Amino acid sequence: MSFRVVIEEEAEQEYVKAVRFYDERQPGVGQRFARDLRAFFKVVCKNPERFRLVSRLTRKARLPKPWPYSVFFAINRESSEVIISTIWHDSRNPAELRRRLR
Repeated sequence: MSFRVVIEEEAEQEYVKAVRFYDERQPGVGQRFARDLRAFFKVVCKNPERFRLVSRLTRKARLPKPWPYSVFFAINRESSEVIISTIWHDSRNPAELRRRLR
């Protein structure tokens, strides 16, 4: 079974911020990040249960290097969706992450 990606609003904002940040530092890098992230979503959707649970419903998938990000998501089997709640830069405050995952 293949799943489709649904990105929650806050995660969408994090995605846009990251792309903008990388493109401001070096043109084209943000677009490479966006492409790699979309490809990673496809990997997650093929077998989302392979990623570890970090709470009762939330799973964590670490992006491959060089990207210092993790994707937090839930699985909705009824609608065949992977719901992305957070695209988290690994150096951010973990207390904020815990608040978001509640």
